[in-house]
Amino acid sequence: MLHKFLGAVCRACGRRNRRLNRLGAVTPTHPGQFHTSHFELVHCPRCDVVYLDPPPSPHDLRVLYEESVQFSDSHYTEPERVSQILAYYDEAVRKLDLLPAPGERLLEVGAGLAWVARACKQMEPGVITAAQDVSAECAKICTWVDRYHVGSLDTLPCDASYRLASMTHVIEHLVDPAAMLDEIASRLAPGGKLFVTAPYRPSGWQAGQGLDAWLGYSYLHVPAHVTYFSKTWFEHAARRNGMHIAHWDASHEDGQAFELVLQRS
Repeated sequence: MLHKFLGAVCRACGRRNRRLNRLGAVTPTHPGQFHTSHFELVHCPRCDVVYLDPPPSPHDLRVLYEESVQFSDSHYTEPERVSQILAYYDEAVRKLDLLPAPGERLLEVGAGLAWVARACKQMEPGVITAAQDVSAECAKICTWVDRYHVGSLDTLPCDASYRLASMTHVIEHLVDPAAMLDEIASRLAPGGKLFVTAPYRPSGWQAGQGLDAWLGYSYLHVPAHVTYFSKTWFEHAARRNGMHIAHWDASHEDGQAFELVLQRS
């Protein structure tokens, strides 16, 4: 059963919404010691976003990303899997006309293994690649990255504009995704693009259907995945940053993930 928040403010869009719905309780799926084990999913009908309440604390984020190993298992290292991942990004870059020209710059945010930079370097070695991550786990592995910055994005010197930025399965982890979009937009060249992929929602789930489908959703990572976005949310965020949606596709993985391109006007 859905519970209403009377007069509550949506954390995703910031608007007061008398129809804000608490879908139900979800438990941590990560073994870390977090500030609480009591989390819930909330849906805002106005922006059509589902988000985790409460969000992870700064301590939780350190446990998840700075005090854990994320990229050591075969899901990221087995040669066949690596080929599959690179094939997807190669196709996406070509299909969506994302490849910077020789001498133009690419920025991968929350990079991890920097798959987009790797795919672009294979297609065009003259692309200048930069990657940013709060963890140093992959900094020395990614030889296809010309500059790998360890730290928050706002500590990366803004000494050049970028033709392409990417956040692939990153934005769902952010406590303040709107602020990150602001920061990235300020670094894009005119006409530059931001490529985003992220979890969307369980296959076939619609507002009003409650929690059950979420409990079996492979992308329900608590408290790592903070927000499950919508096209409506991105339309609003893009306008605020002088961008527009150039591509939106929420059909990936049977509707469980989306692909998005925002372009600076």
